[in-house]
Amino acid sequence: MSDEAPVVAKPDQGLELAKMRTTLALERTLLAWIRTGLTLIGFGFTLSKFMHDMIRTGHFQATLHYPREVGIAMMALGILGLTGGAVDYHRRMKRIHDAGEHVFWTSAFMITVVLIALSVYTMISLVIGIYF
Repeated sequence: MSDEAPVVAKPDQGLELAKMRTTLALERTLLAWIRTGLTLIGFGFTLSKFMHDMIRTGHFQATLHYPREVGIAMMALGILGLTGGAVDYHRRMKRIHDAGEHVFWTSAFMITVVLIALSVYTMISLVIGIYF
């Protein structure tokens, strides 16, 4: 016989590991939303700015505005994607963890909030005509 005590798993250990795996999966999903939203916003901004510069320099007629509008729409779609991903992440994290814990303020979530604010500012400045 051995004098060592048997290792007994804590009853909450499996639950904590499941929460950790789910939290990391939610974080990866939020990062995917960031990549997708940032791609749409970046391409939309580039298209809109390019068309503005082409019209301003006289390469295109001033009546050709639809690529600029498509660029702004792509930026809006990217912002909606970022916002939807952030809201979904926040809602699911609150559901998984106790209401008292503030685990949803991760670096990915904070980056998402900052990107949403910057993207809204950029899109509004394009729409009202304040160019960088």
